[in-house]
Amino acid sequence: MFVSQPALSLAVKELERELGTPLFSRVGRGVRLTAAGTALLGPARQALRDVETGRAAVAAVAGVMAGSLSVCSLPTLAADPMSGVVGSFRRRYPKVRVDMAAPEGSQELFDLVESGTCELGLTDALHTAPSLESIDLGSQSLVFIHPPGTDDIGVGSTPVGRSLGGTSFVAAPEGTSTRRLLDELLEALDVGPVLAVVTAQREAIIPLVLAGAGAALVPESLARFAEQFGAVISRPHPAAVRRLALVHRRGELSPAAERFCEIARPVGAPER
Repeated sequence: MFVSQPALSLAVKELERELGTPLFSRVGRGVRLTAAGTALLGPARQALRDVETGRAAVAAVAGVMAGSLSVCSLPTLAADPMSGVVGSFRRRYPKVRVDMAAPEGSQELFDLVESGTCELGLTDALHTAPSLESIDLGSQSLVFIHPPGTDDIGVGSTPVGRSLGGTSFVAAPEGTSTRRLLDELLEALDVGPVLAVVTAQREAIIPLVLAGAGAALVPESLARFAEQFGAVISRPHPAAVRRLALVHRRGELSPAAERFCEIARPVGAPER
């Protein structure tokens, strides 16, 4: 922090005296936040963000977009569409650093946004926290990918139905949006799922399919990438589609976050 220990201790004592309560308690040779300190943490982060927003607003007026932007997304949305939006944003505003957090699920993502740790969060629009504002980003199609050499199944533009019976799947854990879509889709097809691999490491799903561990339901853009390495694509019927949303805390966004939302939002998409 580039502050000497005595100066830091004095600053903490002055803050505690001003607030009328201890913010830290000593535990052994370390310190921990008291209940009051924990309560102050979120507002303190927001205060720092507001200062950064003020600086960025002045810089934006001066025509120089700079500073940083903290965002997060569900793991299955990090590659598509988050990486594309971040790339477009960085090309337009190269002086802004983008910090990307990696929450494991929707609740952790909401916590990061509500606490002010991240200003924006990309998530499945089916369930969003009522305390957050939400920007509709449109829909995303998902398709099946099968191990190289898979046959006896409708592929390409042919819809796949009950021919999936007996297919083994590589899937994300329960509670994730892609697992929910897979379970709902197979239930609609009256196909009992055969789970070969359940993994929380989303980056391993495509390599597992390519290695022959089973089929998987993935965003179409990732399926096209896997196809280059021999994966076989099939389209589910009914189609597997999920709505996407960009969430943020209520109130004014930083100039960088405003520009990010403009890039991410499809033409005519509403905000609620």
